[in-house]
Amino acid sequence: MIANTLIVRYGEIGLKGRNRSHFENQLCSDIRGFLKNEGVPFKTVDRTHGRIYVRGISSETALERVLGIRSFSPALEVPRNIKDLEAAAAHLYPLVREAGSFRVSCQRTDKEFPLTSMEVERRLGERVRLDTGAVVKLNAPGFNLEVEIGRDTAFVFFRRISGFGGMPYGSAGKLVSLISSGIDSPVATFLMMKRGVEPILMHFSMGNDEREKVEHLRRQLEQFSAGRRIRLEVVEHGDLFNGRFDILHRNRRIGPYLCIICKYLMHRHAGELARRTGALGIITGDSLAQVASQTLSNLAAYRTRSGLPVYSPLIGLDKVEIIDLARRIGTYDLSIVKSKGCTPPSNPRTHVDPETFQSILEESGLERGDGS
Repeated sequence: MIANTLIVRYGEIGLKGRNRSHFENQLCSDIRGFLKNEGVPFKTVDRTHGRIYVRGISSETALERVLGIRSFSPALEVPRNIKDLEAAAAHLYPLVREAGSFRVSCQRTDKEFPLTSMEVERRLGERVRLDTGAVVKLNAPGFNLEVEIGRDTAFVFFRRISGFGGMPYGSAGKLVSLISSGIDSPVATFLMMKRGVEPILMHFSMGNDEREKVEHLRRQLEQFSAGRRIRLEVVEHGDLFNGRFDILHRNRRIGPYLCIICKYLMHRHAGELARRTGALGIITGDSLAQVASQTLSNLAAYRTRSGLPVYSPLIGLDKVEIIDLARRIGTYDLSIVKSKGCTPPSNPRTHVDPETFQSILEESGLERGDGS
């Protein structure tokens, strides 16, 4: 079957109240932007009756990368009468014969159509059965031929391609995302993008190879930004410590706290970038108890100091779950390429109280004393 339309379904957007049309229009705009960026020709993107229809499209496209889409189906749009539905179904006969069994599933968004959904299923199913010799099987059929009847037209299709769901990209506002070249932070960034966030990436670089990795990760995340560029701000890691990292690393009292100090300084810089760009908070790839700086007490010691909300969507996930997500969005293979990273202290502190941490900061000479 040569499809001429994509039927796009969304999830929680349909649960919105007065703002529903705003999110629907945003999703339509994102679909247009994505298709134009991919160089896929189309005629129109329209919304009606809880669906979005992309018309005049003749090629396969990875529309699942448009955030906010729950699923979509390549479909053949035909006049809404039983003869045209039978003619459209005939294009699928080779697949029905190969499957050996089938069912017809009909949904009417226009209840004024003269046949009920069950009557359409029976009449079309009988035609397919006689023409193909395949067996009708309502439970677990080898092939499910679907029909959707609208107010002015009808559609025949057989596939539902899953998307990521969520909300349209950028519909929630901007956040600064602390992104490294590792596995976790790109996944955290993506999950917040799925909730409608436009991220501003902030990376603290240890060298050119790591910077190159992060650039590749940025481009991969752009696969989900509906054709829009994702901004990346790069800061030299050494600038965090005013060139005193090695001295502090060797300090017996300060050295064990260096990971926590580093996180604090990153949050401080991210807060400054957020204020300059109008971002409303910070994204981190923290996963509780995964490393020394991510224990409850250590997180509490530095996360509140930027003065902005901190969003950590991975906080309750284990490493296997995070890796599965990274593979699904295409960042895993990029993240595992070896590059130079920071050298953690040999005996990092896993528990620090706020008073001790404040004392260590003042002793290090890195605390500005302005509470930011």
